[in-house]
Amino acid sequence: MSRRLPKGRSASSVALEPEVAIALIGLFSGAADGEGISYSEEYALSEMLGEIAQFEDYSEDDFEELGETLVSLLEEEDPEDLIAKAIESLPNRGYREAAYITAILVVGIDEEVPDSEQDYISELQEALNISNERAQELIDEVFGEDEEECEDDEDEDEE
Repeated sequence: MSRRLPKGRSASSVALEPEVAIALIGLFSGAADGEGISYSEEYALSEMLGEIAQFEDYSEDDFEELGETLVSLLEEEDPEDLIAKAIESLPNRGYREAAYITAILVVGIDEEVPDSEQDYISELQEALNISNERAQELIDEVFGEDEEECEDDEDEDEE
């Protein structure tokens, strides 16, 4: 069963720091295929967070504390409430785009994006209020020429 984004606002009373929200969206994205979070997705998420501007001042201890916070939240709260709260907790476009980039990187790490994950990314894009044009720009920035070459190769294989 794939993860779906909840409709409407969160019923959760948990206040999330924007960085926690981005990390939660990344974790939720890793589970979007319904198979839980793979080691490669978990590793990619930890590496990506270190590269995002919002995390540039994080120390190893800060990342460890972030991980503990995520585990605690996931044990205490319904995941769908948490993801809604995470989306609401992103204060501006920069944070929303960082969350979207994190999500597409985690989803794309295994180089297969089934329909369920495509649907999830589309729903997330809408929930984060990112236009189709901007989403495509972000995807192009993240995946660049490699993605286009893969699509060209697939087109040739189908002929």
